[in-house]
Amino acid sequence: MSTARSPQPKKKRRLAAYAQNLKDAYTISRRTYPWIGWALIGTTTASILLAIAIALGTGMAVWYWVILGIMLAFLLDMILLSLTVRRASYSQIEGVPGAAKAVLDQVGKGWYLEEQPAAVNPKTQDVIWRLVGRPGVVLVVEGPTGRTQRLVADERKKINRILSTVPLHVINVGTDEGQVRLGELSAALRKLPTKPTRLTDSEISQVSKRLSSLGAKGLPIPKGIDPSKARPDRRALRGH
Repeated sequence: MSTARSPQPKKKRRLAAYAQNLKDAYTISRRTYPWIGWALIGTTTASILLAIAIALGTGMAVWYWVILGIMLAFLLDMILLSLTVRRASYSQIEGVPGAAKAVLDQVGKGWYLEEQPAAVNPKTQDVIWRLVGRPGVVLVVEGPTGRTQRLVADERKKINRILSTVPLHVINVGTDEGQVRLGELSAALRKLPTKPTRLTDSEISQVSKRLSSLGAKGLPIPKGIDPSKARPDRRALRGH
């Protein structure tokens, strides 16, 4: 006679994993925002005090409103933590060669991103990442704008030679004036124009295959550029 296995161990593992994710998110946030702990405590206290005030003002059961206050506090704390952990993660890897790849891995559906850089300067460690989406082909450049002009120009020529009718956009990532900060890269991609030309899913696939013929995927990544080391924890970035 077989007995059903207790679901308790699995639930405990899930709770332990969830608690560890929250701890990781808090740790990442606190490195950049030392005030995050006080903010979480303040949000919780304010929510519970507000619930008690409403209960006393309406004459309803205090315990009922306290429970609602705790639930509201938990929700607000998770929102605050999810916002700060993403910004903190990007600020901590900003300037690391290959850091843009950590953001590009999070852009979501509708984009095709090549795993290897499209172009690399081994001496300066300037990098160009290439992706395709609704706006067309996008070159995400890591390195000073003036120093990477030749690298970008060479990449433009290669792309225009086989895809002359597809829109080509360039985004320079960095901390210099006129560059896009790492934490703002996703927003910059969303703001790219899709008119008058907007690529369909099939066109994105076709363009991606054409780009693969350039042979950039075999390009070696120089020592010092390791996107995997620059990539923040994905679960922490999502706040859970």
